[in-house]
Amino acid sequence: MKLQTRKRIFYVFILLFVVIGIVVVLYAEGWRINLSTLEAEKAGGIYVRSYPNNAQITLNGKPVQNQSAFLSPGTFISGLFPKTYTLALSATGYDAWTENAPVTPSLVTEMKYAVLVPKMATNVATNTAAVAGYFEANGDAVITSANASATITWLGKIIGYGAVVSHSTDLRTAIIRTVSARTGATAYSLYDFTAATSTASTNLSTLLAQWGIKSTPSTNVFVDPYDDTNIIAQTPAQIVGIDSDTHRAIAIDTAPAGETIESPIAVSASVMAWARYTAGTSTASNTSATGTSQIIVYDKFSGDTTDDSLVINGSIRQLAWVRNNVLGILASDNTLYLYNVPNEQLTTLADDVKQFYPTADGSTVAALEYHSLEVFAFNGLPDYYRFDLPDVADVQGLMWYKDDTHLFVQYPDHVAFLDLADTAIKNLTIVSLGTGPSYDPQENSLYLIDTGQKLIRFDFPQ
Repeated sequence: MKLQTRKRIFYVFILLFVVIGIVVVLYAEGWRINLSTLEAEKAGGIYVRSYPNNAQITLNGKPVQNQSAFLSPGTFISGLFPKTYTLALSATGYDAWTENAPVTPSLVTEMKYAVLVPKMATNVATNTAAVAGYFEANGDAVITSANASATITWLGKIIGYGAVVSHSTDLRTAIIRTVSARTGATAYSLYDFTAATSTASTNLSTLLAQWGIKSTPSTNVFVDPYDDTNIIAQTPAQIVGIDSDTHRAIAIDTAPAGETIESPIAVSASVMAWARYTAGTSTASNTSATGTSQIIVYDKFSGDTTDDSLVINGSIRQLAWVRNNVLGILASDNTLYLYNVPNEQLTTLADDVKQFYPTADGSTVAALEYHSLEVFAFNGLPDYYRFDLPDVADVQGLMWYKDDTHLFVQYPDHVAFLDLADTAIKNLTIVSLGTGPSYDPQENSLYLIDTGQKLIRFDFPQ
């Protein structure tokens, strides 16, 4: 072979090496040739994780291989040219899921919480033909029947009559209120599930009477959600704590003259908060003077008031701890505040609010308003969502799903499931017709009373 020929071959290989190298680098950086336009464009991708993880996936109607496995819980779809795609998921026994997935150059659109809603419910076994109320813990349900005596049963056993007004989160205790059909007298008793015998009930009314608290239907009596041996009773005049083991009671607060203790009480693992209301003074020029509410923060262990410096105009409709030291306050003028207790700093979060719902870790707050739903996230992006829910004025309440990216929406006659990523509200799925929903995040199950007054359960995918 001539020297000149060998040189030509050498230069050709060098050229091929350079060209292939450039192509490889451009390909690695996401550049692709769009055959429809014959132009080079940077591609992006979509990552989707479905629940259940074996859901069938289609993109713009074309099947995509589900890549979910033990070490790879989701599916990555790469090499997509920038535009909006239609991503759809389906699985036997679940409602279909569809979402628009916008793809931008060199970026991956993540859909890490694509939860499909189960179609079928499981009947929860009960001894009554009709259910008036219930509560559930750890998969066990305590049922109140719709009969005249309002029979309360647990595991097929009658444990009382009337209504369960409060219970511990671990199914240890429950407070039962009974109203006499003959005299109208109200009585409260504490049922101990761990004893589960005929002597398992304690007469709370007797203990309350020792502190001058009358048992009435409006008496606020509840189990401390962080200490199931601590029973808290509240009237406009006082708050009393009762130890259910020793039956000893302590006075937590007594309202000074001219003030009343409002019923919302927020309890955390270490502190409590409530409000004392002072009525406004009417004058000839102001006949509708608004009163004020003084917020009290109380240390459960020391028994000391740690903060009483905050005063809010009007009465208080709801109190809840958003985080350990941050208190959510909903005032009577529908303003939602966040109060940082250590810093004594008050900020306004929203107005026009009916109720608010913090997540368990306090990272997000959902504000159910009269005209919309607003969601505020305090870490991560995006940090704000707004939804114009259908018939939002009829929404009665919200419950957080365990991933904190979905909400159960309670309407008067049904429950819907909202995905926070679904800003266009395309996937607002009706889970079921029914009332009285309750969600158990450990079981990942939604309970409710269906239209036939049967207690049913929807098991969501793990």
